[in-house]
Amino acid sequence: MLNTQFGLVASGDLYMDFYDDSGNLTGFQLVGNCKKFAPKVETETKENKLNGRDTLGQTADSYTRITSSTVSLVFNRYDPTLLAASFMGSAVDQTAATGPYTSTVTGIKDRWVEVGAVDLDTCMVKDATDTDTYIEGTDYEVNKRTGMVKVLTVDLDGATLHVSGNKLGQSGFKITGATRPMVNVALRLDGKNNADGSPVLVTVWRAQLRADGEFDFIGEDFPELTFSGTMTTPNGKSWPFEVV
Repeated sequence: MLNTQFGLVASGDLYMDFYDDSGNLTGFQLVGNCKKFAPKVETETKENKLNGRDTLGQTADSYTRITSSTVSLVFNRYDPTLLAASFMGSAVDQTAATGPYTSTVTGIKDRWVEVGAVDLDTCMVKDATDTDTYIEGTDYEVNKRTGMVKVLTVDLDGATLHVSGNKLGQSGFKITGATRPMVNVALRLDGKNNADGSPVLVTVWRAQLRADGEFDFIGEDFPELTFSGTMTTPNGKSWPFEVV
């Protein structure tokens, strides 16, 4: 930062490095568009009050100490890793090739039942002996995206059904929610002061984050991810964050 007085209106790229369960860093990455990155130092003041005739309520001694260092983050775009962190979970690679699936289910009239696979390409429903092949649209319906079938006739209500076919290939990530009790990260802001063009670099060695608020999957506005957390001072350091 500059060594003279300055005003600050900053923008920047916030890099995040996740600690694994063994406490090892896994590498910095840009996980989303950060619209708020606000470190804050909390303090507490202890006062020794006087009770004298002419000094009642006055302060004889005062001591202020640092009680915690916190950070607040807001993202309006995010990758699966960051979204998983907001659900205290993990982003698991679910890449899979096209292939067959088979399932045995019990038909429930006018109710959907899962077949154990999603993104179905084809779906065939037969009886328990694989003798009779039922007709889609007459005997049953299938939701290929979610991998569910629904029987339409009384005859198939409670019947054992064999469901088979091919499923489409999958790519991307699956988020498993509520699987991690804590999310520890290192943070680095590669910023710029737009008032004068000077660089701003902020480093947080370690922060334990928690998600604030809710994530609405069905809404009219773009949902934001909001985090708050405590910055900790690692071994070998005397401060939890620095600005240069």
